[in-house]
Amino acid sequence: MDPNKMEDGFGQATSAELSELRKALEIGYSTPGGVGPDSLRVESLDSTLKLLTFTQQNLKLWSMIPKTDAFSTVEEYNRLLQYGSDGGGFVSSGALPEEEDSTYERADQKVKYIGTTRSVHHPATLVRTVPADLISQETQNGALWLMGKANSALYGGNSDVVPLEWNGLQKQIEDGSGIIIDLQGDPLLASDIENGTQQILDNFGNPSQLFANSKVFTDFASSYNSQQRWQSPGSQPGMGGTPMTGWNTQNGPVGFQSDVFCKRGGVVPTAATHAKAPAAPTVALGAPGANASSQFLSTDAGTYKWQITAVNQYGESAPTALSAGAAIALGEAIALTVTDGGGTYGATGYKLYRTEKGGAVAYYTQKAFARAKTGGAYTSTTVFTDLNEWRPRCFTGLMLDLSPQSLTFRQLAPMLKMNLAIISPAIRWMQLLYGTPIVFAPKKNVIFKNIGVAA
Repeated sequence: MDPNKMEDGFGQATSAELSELRKALEIGYSTPGGVGPDSLRVESLDSTLKLLTFTQQNLKLWSMIPKTDAFSTVEEYNRLLQYGSDGGGFVSSGALPEEEDSTYERADQKVKYIGTTRSVHHPATLVRTVPADLISQETQNGALWLMGKANSALYGGNSDVVPLEWNGLQKQIEDGSGIIIDLQGDPLLASDIENGTQQILDNFGNPSQLFANSKVFTDFASSYNSQQRWQSPGSQPGMGGTPMTGWNTQNGPVGFQSDVFCKRGGVVPTAATHAKAPAAPTVALGAPGANASSQFLSTDAGTYKWQITAVNQYGESAPTALSAGAAIALGEAIALTVTDGGGTYGATGYKLYRTEKGGAVAYYTQKAFARAKTGGAYTSTTVFTDLNEWRPRCFTGLMLDLSPQSLTFRQLAPMLKMNLAIISPAIRWMQLLYGTPIVFAPKKNVIFKNIGVAA
């Protein structure tokens, strides 16, 4: 631009010249740096790392379960089932009482191992980063990841489906003939909680906490609050609503523990969840027929469709195609024949996805089942009969006696960090946890299955 054209700060210039002047003075939004004056702009990056995933306060069951030491990879324990027979006891004067024998049972659970490998490149430890200490941050991340896996497996771990998993509380309560209350798609009510506490007390337990997803408790509170009358705050500012932190039953208070890891079944995955997951299986439907164990009620009668995924220690396969519809009537069941799809890393079990009645989207029914074996070797086909024991889009809740006489988590080794050899310009380490949950008294705990929720 010609300065001679400017007189006392005013003058004439072409639009192109004015555009160049504006460009030279403008600060833009490029990230990072930019061109021209924009390259002089100081970047503003918050010095605090924002967490978009769970934190330690979300690990409710892991935080509250009693923890004791393990001394072997197979933790054996004895159960005293009965002091003697229920009958008799009274005798005549001077008579010898009948002899009674206590009933004992020996059981065991195997210690299992959870681990993660973490790595930080050496140059990353020399530059200024957010957070400042990447090794400490990754160590914290690894610890939370391990605790998240442990918390989730405390609910649903199943060594029949994935042999490297421990058996979670739900499986141990089921296998031990514990108390199962099937809500059959209805929401949790106060009467259900009263029923659960009564059954635990009948088995000499002490119910203390109910663990479930927050949606279960949200619906419970909404139902309860809608039936109450509240005094108006008048002209003073007030806040409505009463948070439900527990329920004071006739048999004592039971706390509500909202646990995000207590999930309901989601939609079927569109692809394998891990590179080492099994290949997708195929499934064939049998003809629906009457079954004495069927849980299909008159309200459940209708048309359903199914999908199956294969699982192993690494993850879940892509699903089978959505099956043709099958009409299920009251008291019927249907057999599904699953043919394994093979793969470099084979399947050890399968997950069942089923639509709701008349639905088009398959949801996980909270039921994983083991791959069939013959003589200790996996077979190519597995037959599973869908009795409607587990319903899609429903939650599971656990009412627990958290005393050490009822259940515990046995630790062979608490969480530990083990450095690995340096074979490249990177710092690598493992973080490990060895242990297993043990339910000593399955009948002192309750499973609420198929908890329905409001839309």
